[in-house]
Amino acid sequence: MAINKTTTLIKYYLYLWGLYIIFFTIFGILKTQFPEIFERDYEQSALRELLKNNPLKLFVLAVLFAPVIEEMMFRTLIKPSHSDIILLLCSWPLFYSNKFIPADVHWAVKLGFIAIFLFTVFTILKQLIPEQRTLKIRNFLSRHSMVVLIASSLLFGMVHINNYVDTFVLNAALIALIIPRIISGFMMGLLKIKNKNIVWPMALHAMNNGFVIIILILSKTMENS
Repeated sequence: MAINKTTTLIKYYLYLWGLYIIFFTIFGILKTQFPEIFERDYEQSALRELLKNNPLKLFVLAVLFAPVIEEMMFRTLIKPSHSDIILLLCSWPLFYSNKFIPADVHWAVKLGFIAIFLFTVFTILKQLIPEQRTLKIRNFLSRHSMVVLIASSLLFGMVHINNYVDTFVLNAALIALIIPRIISGFMMGLLKIKNKNIVWPMALHAMNNGFVIIILILSKTMENS
């Protein structure tokens, strides 16, 4: 069973990159034909800063931390188990409370605190909320799994606009930048449905981010050598 699910994970990873290739081919053609629509360039300044000053932190955040937290936030509502509902209840408060941790706290200490906090809150809520209490909402969400999948994928993409701008704006250039996130969110959601566990989209998310981050770090290292 685990081997079959691992095979499915690898297939979805390859499907995802196939979709990326199709999208960027179409995007390249559109950008050539209509340059005025995509004339404004955006970059992920925070990512560039981390790549330059602390690549280890970038790797940990992008390949370990983000896949776990973001999948808890966006994929737990897709055909959810009782544990998925509990993880969802933990994730959004955790995401916003993270902003109140003092900036001068070392990033590794901050991540350690978040992990302990998450484990503690999850354990407490699992004891306080019986499975029967979440049964109706789980059944409802499961019946409408495709609607939830599409909505969560769109939301996942929209949230990533903040990677490029400080305040929410929407234009053709930004839409083009978040479409790959929507595609990846959709594929991660499909994998959750297929493999029936939140761990698998977390793994796909980590693989997706990991490939890009490793290439960036290696390129930067070669550039500096």
